[in-house]
Amino acid sequence: MKLSHYIILFLVIFTVPLLYVEFKYSYAKETTELNHKFELNMTTAAQDAINILRVNAIPHIENGYDSYKILPTDFQPAYEAFVKTLAKNFGSTDKYTINRMEHYIPVFAIVDFDGLMLNVYQEKKDAQGNKVTERTWLPKVPFVYRDEEGNIINFTVDDDLVVYDVQLQEWVEGTRQELLKDSLLTIDFLEDEKEFDTVRRQTIVDTVQEQIAYYINEHNVYAKQLDVTYTFALPLIDNEEWYNTVDDISILAFFQGYPSKFDSYEYQKYAFVGSRINYTDRIYAGMVGGEHKFWRSSCDVAATPTEVFSSKKDAAARGYQELSCLNPAVQ
Repeated sequence: MKLSHYIILFLVIFTVPLLYVEFKYSYAKETTELNHKFELNMTTAAQDAINILRVNAIPHIENGYDSYKILPTDFQPAYEAFVKTLAKNFGSTDKYTINRMEHYIPVFAIVDFDGLMLNVYQEKKDAQGNKVTERTWLPKVPFVYRDEEGNIINFTVDDDLVVYDVQLQEWVEGTRQELLKDSLLTIDFLEDEKEFDTVRRQTIVDTVQEQIAYYINEHNVYAKQLDVTYTFALPLIDNEEWYNTVDDISILAFFQGYPSKFDSYEYQKYAFVGSRINYTDRIYAGMVGGEHKFWRSSCDVAATPTEVFSSKKDAAARGYQELSCLNPAVQ
């Protein structure tokens, strides 16, 4: 064998593995970049949706929280804002593509003040009596707990309660502190504040988890009718993220199985975004000294906020940098 043949053989033996490694590296890098971009897209879409929920029926009430508890809210604009932003981030503008994208949203959930709202696909009958599969809002699922005596407690994301005293056979509402002052009530469960808060949190989390898991799985029933072959399932989510939903009106959005340009890669993402309308110390963001900054509302910052976020993470995802409360004027 000539020397040139050995050289060629050497190049084949050593170059092909290098090319394969380079291909795998490029593939991993590009999928990682796509994954990061999509996480940002989901956060942005969910944030735009939560901003819609902040639009108050009575604008002059501070933070809109009191009006939100009293007045009914139209949740459909929040869902539409989510889909619109998500589609825009994917570069989709035509109605067919946007409608197709909705097929990959098994559940759009809102942890409302006193219960869980779910937007899912359901089978219905149209005006002509034909069966059609369409998105719909389900009746609100309350955060219900029954104690050992059979009393019913309907929790909320704050201190307000609606309880049924089984001995009095009456429904009573108010905060835990207010109900404790009612000498007629026989619900001992209200007395231990620590146990009460633990049960409240667990009840809300369990309700949200069970309902979302059920309807994501239920979406598989309709997926074939929607021409989707992906198998939908509740992704693994840290307990900390679930517990972030119990003290605030929040949006939980899921987007799964949407095809990418890689045959072996499909998007499977979720986004949890809180409204922060139940908090006095919110995350503000805006222009400070010509730069995009975010800060806590309790900070003494001489700037007008243009956005409100549920966490520092959400603000950072939108391109804002943290402004220290220690000396905000020099940053």
